[in-house]
Amino acid sequence: MTVEELRDRHVRLLRDRRVVDHLDAPAGPAAGTERYHTWTQVAADPHGDRLARLVEVRVRPAAYHPARLREQQHTLDALQPEVLHLARLAGWDTTTPVLAGVFPTGTLDGLSVPVPGRGLLVLVNSSLLDLLGAALTIMTAALPNYGSPPLLTPEQASFALAEALNAHLYGNGAVGARRLPRLSGQRAALVSLMARRGTQFVLAHEAAHLLAGHLVNAGRRTDPDTPVGALDARSVGWPREHEADRIAAVIMLRSLDDLGPRELEAYEPCLVGAVLLVLFLHEVADRLADELGVVVPFAGNHPPPVRRIQTLVEHLAGQVRTPRALDLAADVATWLEDRLDGVREWLRLVDGAPQG
Repeated sequence: MTVEELRDRHVRLLRDRRVVDHLDAPAGPAAGTERYHTWTQVAADPHGDRLARLVEVRVRPAAYHPARLREQQHTLDALQPEVLHLARLAGWDTTTPVLAGVFPTGTLDGLSVPVPGRGLLVLVNSSLLDLLGAALTIMTAALPNYGSPPLLTPEQASFALAEALNAHLYGNGAVGARRLPRLSGQRAALVSLMARRGTQFVLAHEAAHLLAGHLVNAGRRTDPDTPVGALDARSVGWPREHEADRIAAVIMLRSLDDLGPRELEAYEPCLVGAVLLVLFLHEVADRLADELGVVVPFAGNHPPPVRRIQTLVEHLAGQVRTPRALDLAADVATWLEDRLDGVREWLRLVDGAPQG
């Protein structure tokens, strides 16, 4: 049993579902993705053009691009071994091969797919990686905490977030919102750190199902409503989902064990904020999907995001080592909630716009 056998199975699944034929390096330069080049350009084009861009995603979702998926897979390949190493340090170990593979599942989670005789394939939604990075970039550019004056106004931030959520809800895991300008300095470092930590938490949660033995008696669930048709995954029940969240949090916090008090004060809030941001985005996306009538695949596999957040916050409160560890997460939740009315307005406008 090797990870390479799981990698072959992952590529076969991508090919069979007509996502991409392979994840090899592109033969030529990758096609450029449309982007904002300066922060003043964000949401500065005419209202009609911005609306048309949102409509376009719903009418004609883009094709899957091997180069883009390969970049996401490269991220997962780097983080999965780190997560399993942290799990060993925290007292959980396994000889079962695990591969996290990028895939358009349509849900802001990973899906555990045991491969008999091979190991565990964890399908990580391609849109999750896009939405996590975009939300972090927008938030960091919009809040004065990370530099004054902010790079984005509240109105610009709301539209940029609407683009990202519209792409997630309607883009079939193939569409990324228009790329934002590159950050620098403290802002860039914070986004990189929190995106890495948030992705690690998703992987740690799925690994926790394996490490805790949840998959032995798990039920098979097939959902026909994913972006690429019916997919199988394992359903373990809500109590075990909460347990996997707790185990994943312990695994993540283990990475801070070697830090001194000053470093811990700086890094623990970022870790906790990143972990909870994944669930905050899940909650926001599910709420919008319900309002817009969008089907969320595998919606019943996990407890409602609000319940997961409450349960995990209670657990983290007894685990963190710095008094203000949960403060950044509270700020993130407040910022997302404050932007939500603006996001809703844009998505309502798309609902009323001609599409054809």
